[in-house]
Amino acid sequence: MEAIEMLKQQHREVDELFDRIQRAGADEKITLLGQISEKLTLHATIEERHFYPFCMRMGIQDMVDQSLQDHAEVKQLIADILQMKRHDPRLDQDVNKLMMSVQTHVKEEENTLMPRLMSVASEEDLRNVAMEMQRSMDELSHQELLKLAEHEGSTVMP
Repeated sequence: MEAIEMLKQQHREVDELFDRIQRAGADEKITLLGQISEKLTLHATIEERHFYPFCMRMGIQDMVDQSLQDHAEVKQLIADILQMKRHDPRLDQDVNKLMMSVQTHVKEEENTLMPRLMSVASEEDLRNVAMEMQRSMDELSHQELLKLAEHEGSTVMP
């Protein structure tokens, strides 16, 4: 699997979780929020460590800058959501903000950044980046991801 396929697969997994959360009861919603937080944190981490630096080496700095801004917003929303109480009236509102932010980011990446990268990168390069991303994913544990997600927002400047 190459890097773009891997990232798109992760996008679909998060989309599915957002679909499920829209129909979920309170207890299931909390479980799904944990899963979404873990998946988004893992996804952002591997993009920031491997995919975006690769994009920059390929001359796509402007789009990486926007993606990093999107990540900062998503990280802040995740951190805020993870610190909320289960019955906080803002929870659904913030979950909807998170979903809209993620969907906008995914659309920009898939419709603009990824096609642009595919026009300048080789299949071999994309496979090599995917291997690096997979190694990083294998090294991160879920526990570390949730801790990272909870504290990420406090380290991001608005």
